[in-house]
Amino acid sequence: MSTEEVLHRSPLMYRVLREQPGGALVLEAVVGGIAMTSVRVRLDAREAEAWAREGSTFSDRLAREIMADPRFGGRSYEV
Repeated sequence: MSTEEVLHRSPLMYRVLREQPGGALVLEAVVGGIAMTSVRVRLDAREAEAWAREGSTFSDRLAREIMADPRFGGRSYEV
């Protein structure tokens, strides 16, 4: 069974999560217009380092990129 810890909840309609087991960081964002859904993107090592350095400044920027392109280069998956 997988659990997750919410590290950041934003009014921009996204969350940063730490998956357990393993500790991977994931950004979950609400995307769409009329038909809204949530997608998740697992952060790569570079993105995880940026989150550790910049916190919500980085995740706000990443969330906006995901909202503009929900497929996010094929990296996103629906919740």
